[in-house]
Amino acid sequence: MYIFLRFIRNAWNYKARLVVSILCIVGVNVFQIGSIGSLIPIVDRIANDSQISVPKSVTAFFAYIGAGEFLQRVIHYLNTADRHTLVIQLTIFFLLVTVLRGVFDYVMKVTMESVAQGVMRDFMKHMHQHLQILPVQYFAKTRTGELISRLTNDVNLVQASLSARLIESVCDITQLPFLAVFLLITDWKMTLLLSLAIPLLMGPIVIIGQRLRRLSKKSQEKIADIMSMLQETITGIRIVRAFNMEQYEVRRFDHQADRFYHLRMKAIRRDALIGPLTEIVGIGCALLVANIMLGRVLQKQLSPGFLVAYIAQLVIMMKPLRSIGKVNSLIQRAVGALVRIYDLLDTKSSIIEIPDAVELPPLQRDIRFEHVAFAYDPAGTPVIKDLTLHVKAGEMIALVGPSGGGKTTFANLIPRFYDVTAGAILFDGVDIRDATFTSLRGQIGMVTQETILFNDSVRNNIAYGRADIPLDAVIAAAQAANADGFIREMPEGYDTIIGERGVRLSGGQRQRLAIARAILKNPRVLILDEATSALDTESERLVQEAIDHLVKARTVFAIAHRLSTIQHADRILVLVDGEVVQIGTHDALIVDEEGLYKKLHDMQFRDTGHDVPSGFIDFIKFKLRQARERRAQRRLNETLTPPTP
Repeated sequence: MYIFLRFIRNAWNYKARLVVSILCIVGVNVFQIGSIGSLIPIVDRIANDSQISVPKSVTAFFAYIGAGEFLQRVIHYLNTADRHTLVIQLTIFFLLVTVLRGVFDYVMKVTMESVAQGVMRDFMKHMHQHLQILPVQYFAKTRTGELISRLTNDVNLVQASLSARLIESVCDITQLPFLAVFLLITDWKMTLLLSLAIPLLMGPIVIIGQRLRRLSKKSQEKIADIMSMLQETITGIRIVRAFNMEQYEVRRFDHQADRFYHLRMKAIRRDALIGPLTEIVGIGCALLVANIMLGRVLQKQLSPGFLVAYIAQLVIMMKPLRSIGKVNSLIQRAVGALVRIYDLLDTKSSIIEIPDAVELPPLQRDIRFEHVAFAYDPAGTPVIKDLTLHVKAGEMIALVGPSGGGKTTFANLIPRFYDVTAGAILFDGVDIRDATFTSLRGQIGMVTQETILFNDSVRNNIAYGRADIPLDAVIAAAQAANADGFIREMPEGYDTIIGERGVRLSGGQRQRLAIARAILKNPRVLILDEATSALDTESERLVQEAIDHLVKARTVFAIAHRLSTIQHADRILVLVDGEVVQIGTHDALIVDEEGLYKKLHDMQFRDTGHDVPSGFIDFIKFKLRQARERRAQRRLNETLTPPTP
């Protein structure tokens, strides 16, 4: 219930619309009672040509609220008016009441729906905004499909549960107080007797609702599993095909789909119980009332019109009572999804910007790492251990060493993707934890092995998020990154859509676009994380030339497995298990026969034993690569160019 009340507090942001909706609900119910009340003169005066006999309880109620005289005048008029005139007047009255009820009903549903849709929109915006501030470590631990499921399926379930169906059911339920007052006024003893049936109805509804809530949460978790599996299978389709695992993936998906089906059927079966249960109890009550009150009509203690109106109100009450079960099941399903939504929104970021954070000025002097240590788990083994380093502005620092040594983790500490667990990182003497994210990350550029591009134009990928950048600046950045040539060969040049993650480009082309994006940002500090490790020889040459343009007059941290790409670094750090075991220039490290750098270098550059000169082999590879790229470009052009009409 707390979760649902929290949702109601979110809906209170639209309080003006809620107030209008509540007023409209009152109007709908008042005119509903009025239309049913018109049955009394229709049955008594028009159908039976008899005098309307008002129960004493009704007279006493109107006298209590100060409307006794008004009631007497209305009854007198109905009992004395011409029947044909009364038919016309009641017809007009019924039509007017129906029209007014319809107007109030329309306004109520539109305003309530606008509240529901607005809250859902706010949920999606807040969740997406919250994801932007969560630390990188959160995404490393959480499946992508799980996050997508919360943003889409969970929100859609809440929206489906709390929109049209809920609004209609809530409107029905609000009729209960009005109907109850009418029934109590007509015959309070009979109404109190009927109220004894309420526990018979509400007990099973509550039990069923609690079970539906648990099933809903399990169903949403299963949907998240399915979406995660789909995301993994689609992005890894080449591996699936290469290992002939199509049928394995089909069986795995079918298993998850079957489990989701069984969960949904359990919920459907329980939900379907509510309607028949309510109807059985309701019809039983109506038959009991008809048998008891009919005797009073025969004894002239109650007019037939009041009996018909009472039974009509009782029958109408069945729908609101049934709606209680519907609303409970809808709310319980929604709560199951809301729990997952609020779990995400309540996740606190461990990387926060302090309230009085300072604007970090552009780097001028140095970056200092003072006894820096870091562990992903505070109770675990540190990944970086007591690292101290002084880097002058404009200096290039290379990071090498075996996999798992902490190179990428070290680089991720600089833009505060993670916070150090000990020590400090200082930009010109300012602890980066005291600086605003914008001023820190605004002067840091990154080019990684896994190039991230978007399903947008080449121009928008280079000028990412900056619509104010002129095309000339984008072209200049592309030229510096050795990308202008292949871009101009595309069907629409810089306006060509490159597909999701740049799927229509080669690895080298994607990397050069990423470098162009970094060049356009013009950062003071540059992080290169295995920027050329996944490329062939010719692509590596082109990318390395682009990197040479990029690193000029910048402070650079370069992570590399290919030692040929970092031989000109000012200093090379050899990291093993988070510790610096060697530091120096290439020339100084290469002469240390016992050092790890020398061993790594020899492993990469030792004689292969081929009789053919290595330069000739590189030339042949270059020519083959050019031929493959030309064929790929022709196929791309044929795909992207629309057929001639």
